[in-house]
Amino acid sequence: MDTAKRTVLVLSAVVFFVMLGIAMITPDIAQYAKALGADPFLAGVLIGALPAARVVLDLPAGALGDRFGNRRMMMYGLGIIVVSSMIAALAFSYFVLLGARFLEGVGSAFYVTSSLAALAKAAPPDRRGRYMGVYVNMLLLGQIFGPVIGGAVTIYGGLSAPFWAYAGFAGVGLVLVTTTLALPDREGPAKFDWGAARRVLADRSFVLVNLGVLAAFFARGGVITTVLPFFAQMNWGLGPAEAVATTGVMITVMAGASLLTMYPSGLLADRYGRKWTFVSSLLLMALALPFIYAARDLASAIPTMAVVGLIFGLTGPMASWATDLAPPESMGMAMGVYRTIGDVGFLLGPVVMGAVLQATLLDGRVSQVPFLVASGWLAVTAVLLLTARDPAGERARARGASGPPGIG
Repeated sequence: MDTAKRTVLVLSAVVFFVMLGIAMITPDIAQYAKALGADPFLAGVLIGALPAARVVLDLPAGALGDRFGNRRMMMYGLGIIVVSSMIAALAFSYFVLLGARFLEGVGSAFYVTSSLAALAKAAPPDRRGRYMGVYVNMLLLGQIFGPVIGGAVTIYGGLSAPFWAYAGFAGVGLVLVTTTLALPDREGPAKFDWGAARRVLADRSFVLVNLGVLAAFFARGGVITTVLPFFAQMNWGLGPAEAVATTGVMITVMAGASLLTMYPSGLLADRYGRKWTFVSSLLLMALALPFIYAARDLASAIPTMAVVGLIFGLTGPMASWATDLAPPESMGMAMGVYRTIGDVGFLLGPVVMGAVLQATLLDGRVSQVPFLVASGWLAVTAVLLLTARDPAGERARARGASGPPGIG
């Protein structure tokens, strides 16, 4: 097996275990916050604490990966995640849990940015969409199994139990990185290359692609992670543990459906260009999200969540589009910028949607307004992305391949 394939497989295995743990706590976190006295807005702040840390540290994490080596930074990040998850499991107040979530964001910044940079460097440009598709598919498998397992663990072990499980799975990832991943430990200048960050930010197309990533993360963090658990409890009359389990099933359905379209979207993006799949996914997502509100129970929500998942799967090319536009010699910094802007979406989504949710409650029930706000954001961003440059699309046209008319 060549070095590139081995690196991709190891990174994919690690991201599976990490995402399995993350997905276990996703349907639980809002209810855990509520049990510690938080209202919907404070629950949104808690969910946003992790991306808030990443917004601050993603860019330095990319530079540190270039300086000390991506493997070392992944090890540090996974170790921090293990410790922060244990603290969260032992939290006796909202503010202890808030601090643990911020610390988890520190570890996540180190791990995710370095992992993406290592993957981007290992994947040849002509196979990048497929290799990233393998990586994202393993990520999705973690998202598929995690919510259901997390719901079961919550019912039998309480609201803190998924955090213990997350610590365990992050520990497995740490062992894999330490023992099986062979990456060089680079030693460069002992400073951050802010000039590289400014150069990628001066590329209008790179910025637009990252705004598209921000919008997708805004919808996921705001609607799926923040609004959905409260919607299940308040509108369907469920108890906290039952709401966690029900939300876990819905997120699992969505993630499972995403798996069906994620890898094909990478293949199509390699052949025809990244633009048409990513733009289509944002527009279709804008149309689909409001239909979640029409669900009256789990059975009626499952078809809608499956459709939403199929659409989310089309976002697969977003990372490969960003790496196409990034200078190869500054890939670590470019991935830091990519993660920073995306995490702004993860930060804004829960905070904005938590505030909108609380301000628009109708007789103790979630209104449709949060879903419509997210849809509007997605639609506007999709239109802006139509003007971005698509190097993969340019290569496809040079080869004589033609994408779907009007978007390629």
